[in-house]
Amino acid sequence: MKNRLLVKKYTRGLVGALEGEAEFLRVQGEIEGFVGLMRSREDLRGALANPFLNARKKTGIVRDIVSRMGYLDKTTRFLSMVVQHGRLEILPEIAAGAPAAWNERKGVLTFEVSSVVPLTEEQKDRLKDELERLEGKPVSLAFEADPAIIGGLSLRKGNVVYDVSVEGDLLKLKEKIQEGQR
Repeated sequence: MKNRLLVKKYTRGLVGALEGEAEFLRVQGEIEGFVGLMRSREDLRGALANPFLNARKKTGIVRDIVSRMGYLDKTTRFLSMVVQHGRLEILPEIAAGAPAAWNERKGVLTFEVSSVVPLTEEQKDRLKDELERLEGKPVSLAFEADPAIIGGLSLRKGNVVYDVSVEGDLLKLKEKIQEGQR
């Protein structure tokens, strides 16, 4: 729970410092690039996780790397802050949550849509149109296939899950049956 709150705090702080779509896309790409670099370089992960290196040295390592990569100053400052506060382990979650936070800042609702098979473009468009009609504001949809879903869809908006799947219906039926036995 604590990590989720930290991720949200850092993500909102990052998004709040950005001034436009182009800057958001660039900073988001740079942070994702740094996360990818950390995943691929065990020596970098080891150095940044080393308890014998102080935060200043770790920040110097990060600044040196990102300056060679031509990162924006805002990205450099954000990554440095994350390292200084010992929060590098949540950086992948920050990167993953940034698009939803950016949409929220623009007044666009983000829904995560899970289905057993990928939806067609026509189905995606119909779902988007219907959600925009129901919510009364623009929506952004992130799609994923989930083989655990028997049929239908599962929609997540923040912490709220709308389960319109066969599996969800079966679970509701099971709960009603169990309630009737008490």
